[in-house]
Amino acid sequence: MMTDRSKWMHAITLLALASIAHAGDGSCDAVYRAGIKAVQTPHHLYTHTTARDGMVVTGESIAPGDSFQYRKANGTWTRRPSSDKDNLEMAQDKLRSDPDTCTLIGDQTVDGQAVVAYAVHANQRHTASEVRIVKASGLLEGQTPALAN
Repeated sequence: MMTDRSKWMHAITLLALASIAHAGDGSCDAVYRAGIKAVQTPHHLYTHTTARDGMVVTGESIAPGDSFQYRKANGTWTRRPSSDKDNLEMAQDKLRSDPDTCTLIGDQTVDGQAVVAYAVHANQRHTASEVRIVKASGLLEGQTPALAN
């Protein structure tokens, strides 16, 4: 059984992937491709989200490329069926129905890696984030969510 916190972390992860993957206009093509690639590539994801009250919630998940995901919530790891196929389908549906607005921020260096950063505004959810893509691989380096004004 999932705890409220693990449900919340799962929802945040899905929203992050969806907001990354469903950006559809020309300026969002690189963001869209990186989001899809993240779902299709084995990965280790760390999340750090600051709530409105200032509390920082951290999470961690590993998708090794098989049919399972491993998530850490409240210090405990759990194994569960992977939802990457569902995430990919959801992202593709959102791409067709609700494109985001993306603005190129520019080139940056994060932990010695060359990345390109985009400001992404999820129009339907009224959320904003900065998405960073590693230039060498096209994979996501990270996403920093923020509340939109």
